[in-house]
Amino acid sequence: MAETATWSWEARDVGGRLVRGTLAAASASEVAARLRSEGRVVLGIERAIGGNADATTEPARGPSGRRVRGTVVAGIFRRLSVMVESGVPLVEALEIEAADTGRDGPGAELAAIRQEVEGGSPFSEALARHPRLFPSVAIGLVRAAEEVGDMAGMLERLSDWMQREDRLRRQVRTALAYPMLLASVGTIVTLLIVTLVMPRFEAIYAQKQTALPPLTEGVLAVGRFLTQGWPVWVPGLVAAVVGGFAFVRTGAGRSLVERGRFEFPIIRSITRPADLARATRTLAVLLASGVPILDAIDICRAISPWRRWARFWDGIEMSVRDGHGLSEKFQSDGLVPSSARAMVSAGERAGRLPDVLHRVADAADDDLEIAVKRVGVMLEPAAILILGSIIAVVAIALLLPVFKMSAVVGG
Repeated sequence: MAETATWSWEARDVGGRLVRGTLAAASASEVAARLRSEGRVVLGIERAIGGNADATTEPARGPSGRRVRGTVVAGIFRRLSVMVESGVPLVEALEIEAADTGRDGPGAELAAIRQEVEGGSPFSEALARHPRLFPSVAIGLVRAAEEVGDMAGMLERLSDWMQREDRLRRQVRTALAYPMLLASVGTIVTLLIVTLVMPRFEAIYAQKQTALPPLTEGVLAVGRFLTQGWPVWVPGLVAAVVGGFAFVRTGAGRSLVERGRFEFPIIRSITRPADLARATRTLAVLLASGVPILDAIDICRAISPWRRWARFWDGIEMSVRDGHGLSEKFQSDGLVPSSARAMVSAGERAGRLPDVLHRVADAADDDLEIAVKRVGVMLEPAAILILGSIIAVVAIALLLPVFKMSAVVGG
C-alpha cells in the first residue's frame, strides 16, 4: 500500500483566482485528479514538509490589485526573452526590467517577483502570486519552460501570444466603436434639441394661441417630461441600470447574456471566430511548448468565462481520457466549424497538431477581420438612418406649426 504524504498544491478556482492548500494523498497524480474533479486548474504540486492536510485555501495577492494592459506585459516578456537569450541571468533581467518599468508600470510586482526568484522560488510560482497581472497561460508556459530548459524561447512565444490576444480584443472593439460613437453623439444632439430648443418654440406657439398638430404636441410633451419630470425619470433610470447589472450577475441574467452572445447573428459573427482563434492558438502554444495535454485543456477552459466553452472543453477532456483524441469532440454547440474539426483530425493523424491548430487560429483571425468589416458596413448606415430619422421627426414636429401659421396668414 502506497504511503500517504502531505502535498502542497497551487491552482486556479472556477472564478480564476489563485488558491493554495495542502492535501494528504499517495501521489501527486492523485492530488491533481482530486483538484480537477473540483473544477480547479492545477498549476503546481510539491511534497510538503509538515503542514496540515486539507488546509483552507486563500487567494494569493500581489503588492497591488491593479490591472495592467496586455501589451505592457507582452513587452515585458519580450524584453526578458531577449536578455535571457543574451546570457543575462533571470534575476538580473527582472531587476533591470523592474527599474525600467518604474512606478507607472508593474515595477513593484516585478521587484517582488525578482526577490522571490532570488530566494529560490521557481519563476512560474512567483508569477502565479500575481494572477491579475499574469494569465494562467503565462504561468503554464513558464512552468513548461522550467522543465524543458528553454526560458528565452518560451518567453518570446508567450509575448507573441499576448500580443495576438490584444489584437483580437482591439478588432472586436473596432467593430462596435464607430456605431456606438454615432449613437452617443446622436442621442446627445437629440436631447439638446428636445430640452433647449423646443421649449423656446413652445413659448412662441403659446403666444399665437393656435392648435398644434398631434406630432408637435407629442414631441413637446416629451421635452417637458425630460426637463420638468427629472425627479421621476432620473431615479428610474438609475434603478434600471443598477437592476440590470444585478440581473446580469444572476444565473438567469448570465444565461440570457450568453444566449444573446452566441445566438444573436451580428454578435455571433464576431464572437465565434474570436473565440475560436483564442482557443486554438492558446492550445497550440501550450502543446508546442511541451505542456501536458490535460493541463493544456484545463488552462484553455479557464481563459473563457462562458459555460458553452466550458462544456466544449469538458467534452474534449473526456475524449482525450478515453483515448479518442481531440478531434472526436472538436465540434460542439456550433462553436467550431466542420472545417476546423477536419483540420484537427488531419493534424492528429499526421502528428502535427500544434501546427494545424495555429493554422486554424490564423484562419479564424482572417474570418474575424472580414466579420468586423462586414459588421461595420452594416451598422454604420443603420445608425445614421435611425438617428437621422429621429432628428427628422423632431425637426418636422417643430416646423409643422410654422407652416400652418404661414398658411393662415397667407390665406
